[in-house]
Amino acid sequence: MELQYPNVSEAECRLFYREQDHAQGRKILRVLMWLSFPLMYIDFMVFGDSRLFQILSGLRIALFAFSFWMLHAVARDPSTEKFEKFLYGWAILALVVQLMANALCTPRFLGYFFLDAWLCLVVPVVLPLRLSHIRQIVIGFFVCAVALALFKTEPRSAEQLSLVAVLLLSVYAGQSITSFLFRYRSRLLSAELELQRKENTDAVTGVANRREFLRVADNELQRHTRLGKPLSLMILDLDQLKQINLSYGPGSGDMVLVEVSKRIARATRNYDCLARYGTEAFSVLLPEAPFEVAKQIAARTRSTIVAMPVAASGKQLRVSATVGVITMVEGDTLESMLRRAEDALNTAKHAAEESLEFSETING
Repeated sequence: MELQYPNVSEAECRLFYREQDHAQGRKILRVLMWLSFPLMYIDFMVFGDSRLFQILSGLRIALFAFSFWMLHAVARDPSTEKFEKFLYGWAILALVVQLMANALCTPRFLGYFFLDAWLCLVVPVVLPLRLSHIRQIVIGFFVCAVALALFKTEPRSAEQLSLVAVLLLSVYAGQSITSFLFRYRSRLLSAELELQRKENTDAVTGVANRREFLRVADNELQRHTRLGKPLSLMILDLDQLKQINLSYGPGSGDMVLVEVSKRIARATRNYDCLARYGTEAFSVLLPEAPFEVAKQIAARTRSTIVAMPVAASGKQLRVSATVGVITMVEGDTLESMLRRAEDALNTAKHAAEESLEFSETING
């Protein structure tokens, strides 16, 4: 059975492979830049030491100089937009120079047409540009090359048809290879992102797992310590989950966990980090929340959980929870915050048990 992965947009794909594309673009640019000198030799063989050769040599040297300057400019400022803008302009300029060489040569010389076909095949494959930009460049170059093939060659239909067919085949092959490479990279990225999601997500509830929570919490602790802002942590433990699993089966317990995670997400803020902390416990990191705000969020969360029963296995199951809340103090580490939050949770559990025992004694 074929695995299904979430779709990845072209923007996401280009962002993920940005450094790789930049390195490839610089390498290709260096190769094509030094290719100007062999092309100048071909120009000399075609035009001799004429004024046309001098014009084309000047254009190729200008293209070489522009390429050299662009490499240094991109090295100083490697932003994606600037790199794409320069590379897009360079590709247009290079193809225009090649079309001019083709237009100025004698009708009997067909070597440039084969070079045009090679460019139609290679340019879309090697240049890390947007697919829309590549199509614009290649199709425009193809139209101009076909026009030259029709008007420069002698009016022999077989020869003209052969040149057009070679150009068309080169364009089709280049675009097909480019589309295949894009699909391959997209599927590869999609599979990698899905693997990361599974590694960082709890399989039952779909929220972050403990490992991802620890990573995010450590980063947030460092950020809040540096900025001097309050950071709170809440650990919530479900009281009856073990009994539900024993009475109705693990499937019912999983349904309770899923519903409770949704209720916690509704009760907390959209930028709070919710995670499955243990078998029966959830943890919520509360950025920029002082203790009073954290207590209000904890009370609202607990009220949301116990407000309505959870439908599972055809039954309405009542669920209650115990919450422990702490706020970061000076010198706190992630380990000390978690330890204090667990202590607060245990204290709340003992207080609830003592309250229940006291209530039963009064009733008795």
